[in-house]
Amino acid sequence: MQNNDIDFQPNDIVKTCKYLEKGLCFQLWGLQCCCHGSKSSPVIVSTEEINNGSVSYDLIVQRKKDLFLGINGKKNIDLGGCKGCSHLIEKKYKDVHFDYIGGEYLPGAFNIQHYTSCNEKCVYCPYAQENKFEIPQYDILQIWELFRKKRKLKGNNWIDFSGGEPAILKNFNEIIDYIYKNKMGFTVVFSNATIFSQSIYDKLRCNKIALTTSIDTGIKSKYAEIKGVDKYSNVISNLVQYRNSGTKKLWIKYVITDCNQTEDDMWSFIMAMLAIRPNKIQISPEFPYGDKQISVETVKYAAKLWYNLEMYCGKIVEDGVSAHGDIKIVQYHKQLKKEFDLLKTKRPMKKDLRLKQFNNNPSLILQFLKYANNRIPNNKIWNSIRYYAGKILTSWGIY
Repeated sequence: MQNNDIDFQPNDIVKTCKYLEKGLCFQLWGLQCCCHGSKSSPVIVSTEEINNGSVSYDLIVQRKKDLFLGINGKKNIDLGGCKGCSHLIEKKYKDVHFDYIGGEYLPGAFNIQHYTSCNEKCVYCPYAQENKFEIPQYDILQIWELFRKKRKLKGNNWIDFSGGEPAILKNFNEIIDYIYKNKMGFTVVFSNATIFSQSIYDKLRCNKIALTTSIDTGIKSKYAEIKGVDKYSNVISNLVQYRNSGTKKLWIKYVITDCNQTEDDMWSFIMAMLAIRPNKIQISPEFPYGDKQISVETVKYAAKLWYNLEMYCGKIVEDGVSAHGDIKIVQYHKQLKKEFDLLKTKRPMKKDLRLKQFNNNPSLILQFLKYANNRIPNNKIWNSIRYYAGKILTSWGIY
């Protein structure tokens, strides 16, 4: 890194971060270097600066350097989530660079969240609970263009496109097309799937994007309670259409809250996953914003849900929290692994229960229904599950 007014020698060991050097995230309030849910870098360029036309390539690079200097005690600056972050590493000063963005597969380094407009009101979404639904605050393509025109926009990135609900954005297609025209990397679109998007379907069909949809239960009434809208049947219908695109990138997520940690939630969700056949299932706790902690009960439920999903659906389950910056998240990862390993030790998985072939094989699903029926005491809920499972199987023409 070249800057004559910085008091470092080339071989001096300094603290830095891949996200600080290569990341650029778009938030309501401006640009950040990273976004890890409950922990992130401070704002380096505000929304006001972007909209008044004062932002340039040089300004963004300089603000990254300023943050770097603050981390290393050379400048009095707000460090935000960077202070004590587990992503900080040490390396030689001569190997630190801020002149380009991108170039590495880093979840949380390229987030598109410059709006919060949504058609749901999830209980775990702070924007929804505070009724802070905002339209896009600025044009993100103008920012990317500052780097692209200088040939400082690199590819091979992991890009999270969330918000808010991406499918309702007017320029959703334009943003997706820009990403692929400039070979910026792999994009994960976080959509609630309450409305069908032809653009999402087309990109899924070509495996150009991944779709992540949080269902969080398999019970229609519970879905309405968690999401604030009675749209479970719409979601299932649209996910079936997305599944029929032939994609290898359909991902379903289960966000664990205080109200969906029951046996009914777990087994109904497993049934839905056996029917929809996602390529990946992610389990995540509600983000521990502020003083909120991840409870022991949540960790145990996450481990049990993971265990049973892997039992029946195979090894397509993963820890849905890629962020490790917050020490609370780091501890969650460790505790989850410990609980999951303990379950496997107590009850080794029965491979003959695993659904190995999904296509045109309803008999295995029906066997599961019969097996699991004894585990669910609420017949009303289970009848509802059978109803929606039947709709899905009927849509395949095999039930």
